[in-house]
Amino acid sequence: MLPRALLPLHALLLVTAIVAPACKPEGGTTSDTDATDSAATDTAATDTAATDTDATDSAATEPTTGDTAATDTDADTAATDTDTDTGGEACVSADPAATASIGINFGDWPVIDGEQQTITMAAACTVQTATAAAGKIDVALLCSEGEQVDVAITLNVTAPADFAIDIQSGQTVALDAYWQGEGHHSSEGEWFVLKAADTGAVLLAGVANESNYGVNEKLGALSVDTVEGVCPLPCGDDCFDSADPERVGFRFAHDEGPWVELLDGNRGEFLALGRKYDAVVSTAEKYYCLNCWSWYVWVMASVPA
Repeated sequence: MLPRALLPLHALLLVTAIVAPACKPEGGTTSDTDATDSAATDTAATDTAATDTDATDSAATEPTTGDTAATDTDADTAATDTDTDTGGEACVSADPAATASIGINFGDWPVIDGEQQTITMAAACTVQTATAAAGKIDVALLCSEGEQVDVAITLNVTAPADFAIDIQSGQTVALDAYWQGEGHHSSEGEWFVLKAADTGAVLLAGVANESNYGVNEKLGALSVDTVEGVCPLPCGDDCFDSADPERVGFRFAHDEGPWVELLDGNRGEFLALGRKYDAVVSTAEKYYCLNCWSWYVWVMASVPA
């Protein structure tokens, strides 16, 4: 097939044939949803003689991870936040620096024809070159699976300038990748997960697609799930046919417990099993207009801690 490099790829704290009004240049639906977490409430005890009042907790300004807790102490009674699920919710503004994109050049890897064309691969690969400079990452691979032997595949990622990778030339890796062409009710999109062959650690992963479908099955001990209800709906109580998207987020988690939740346009990191995971959520938007779909762009990499 022809080479293709697709789609520009946005981090929170903690924390979803009739023609419709235009709301996004692609179409389709997604069912990638998480339950909305409720914000914790702090309470302070009241003295008999006088009343002590705690100041309202201020919203966190850094991504909150699973081992972070906040405690308010009154002069008479200590009250501890109990929101261990998300660490609190805040519709923080997007960080202009938290942008990312991915592209996959599948080279001569075969396209599966159907109502919607697709490419699916789960290949053993050898890294030919891996470069990272000023936020531009290029990884050239030779990949084999079944009858496909030593097919040249290239991963292209853009991220913040200090986004680091741990990939070396000559390294043996495993690549799971997917591409779908534009369909009747779905957009063109793709994703990939690159893991170290010896340890299974996720070295680099990225999504530019209408959903995360299929990605978690390839992430091993990691999972990436949507978090909704963080920001107010742009269309109030009636969202049946709105061209404005809801800002949602993602929860990046490791089986060992560490995690971070990032609203779109934000960046965060967490430590697990001796590795530091850096995630950038460039775009995470849920659309409500008829025949529209969600759109996600995120990248994640890990390096030794």
